[in-house]
Amino acid sequence: MADILEEVLKRVRPTEADQKRIERVASELIRRTKAACAKLKANAKPMLVGSAARGTWLRTERDIDIFILFPEGLPREELERQGLAVAREVAGPKGRERFAEHPYVMMKFEGFEVDLVPCYDVAKPSEIRSAVDRTPHHQRYVKERLTPELADEVLLVKKFMDGIKVYGAELQVRGFSGYLCELLTLRHGSFQKLVGAVSQWKPGVIIDLERSYADESEPKVLFEGQPLIVIDPVDPNRNVGAAVSMQNFAVFVRACQEFIRAPSLRFFFPRRVKLLNAGGVRRILKRRGTKLFCVAFRSPDVVPDVLYPQLRKTERTLVTRLAQSGFEVLRSDVWADFRAVIVLELSVARLPRVRTRVGPPITLEAEGFIREHLGSKETLAGPFVDAAGRVVFELEREQTDARRVLEQALAERAAFGKHVAEAIGRGHEIFEGAKLAKLLRDRKFREFISEYLAPCLPWYR
Repeated sequence: MADILEEVLKRVRPTEADQKRIERVASELIRRTKAACAKLKANAKPMLVGSAARGTWLRTERDIDIFILFPEGLPREELERQGLAVAREVAGPKGRERFAEHPYVMMKFEGFEVDLVPCYDVAKPSEIRSAVDRTPHHQRYVKERLTPELADEVLLVKKFMDGIKVYGAELQVRGFSGYLCELLTLRHGSFQKLVGAVSQWKPGVIIDLERSYADESEPKVLFEGQPLIVIDPVDPNRNVGAAVSMQNFAVFVRACQEFIRAPSLRFFFPRRVKLLNAGGVRRILKRRGTKLFCVAFRSPDVVPDVLYPQLRKTERTLVTRLAQSGFEVLRSDVWADFRAVIVLELSVARLPRVRTRVGPPITLEAEGFIREHLGSKETLAGPFVDAAGRVVFELEREQTDARRVLEQALAERAAFGKHVAEAIGRGHEIFEGAKLAKLLRDRKFREFISEYLAPCLPWYR
């Protein structure tokens, strides 16, 4: 195992040149932010945070986070106004304003993706005024405890998470954040010890580095139903693992169990998904015998953490509408880039006109049920008694075509995510089966649908 881990570090640890470059770029961004604060007479100071500041960034990562800290007493409206003014001054005309809990600015600078984020310089993290106010405290907490040796262990943890596709707390992934990887490493002291511990995890595991709770029963109630509970050492009222879905929790545990049994570089560097062309999609769909629908539309201009929950809400609504009409949805998923796509895979796309309506068993009164359907225009046959002794009617199905059900739901747009509903209202297409070949022109979608049609744990590819 030691040889494998050393090889991983060789591939993912930033080189000396990489480190010098990011230090130079970060220093220049800090200088520009200070200058912008002075020019605009903003009582604020910049701070480099995140993995770039702590030396825990993977060689392939190109993210720099600059936080702009304002005094606690500044009104929220002024924080947003002054913070955006400073960020825009730094980013220039190419900066893009984004909104999460409050506005911030994104920019590209010398090959790096840079976030310029206004926040409050709060003394006590428990008294934060927005979620981002904790971040400077996270920076100080980890930086004070991290050694160069532990930083290498963090890189191993991150790359393992990345290889098994659970790295990232954003709502598109619902996995493990960089900060969470750092805390898990600090808790266990090494990648190997962490993997050994995780292989024994059960849902509801609690990790409390600072022993903020004397009794585990309290966080179990406070964070009920969350598979991984990692108490934030700077704010005990927060679960750092809240973003981790049950699916990704299970993938991580399974990967650790199997890595211990048979260590391999494939956990860190899995084979890439074999990209399908139109012919490959047709062959797989024919073999599966299912009906695939892709609802495609232009992505609304919102950050992914706003977009993906809305996409999934819309996905659930469409699945429910299809199920209510009698269609079995085997699997579904969502994807977004410039275009957004909701994928729905059905066992069949058309149903027979007749459907069965089963009434109460012989032990219960059936008069009301019979009266409801006797003589109804929908009734094709009945009442009669089935082999189990229940009263049955056969009724005419209202909708037999899955595409028509989708079209009606998309026209109504009820219970959709707000921005998604607006985007669909401006225009959308339904691609059925192999006709999604048009979407394969987008390489990123092609990668997504190739993985969707051949799902497999990454280390088994």
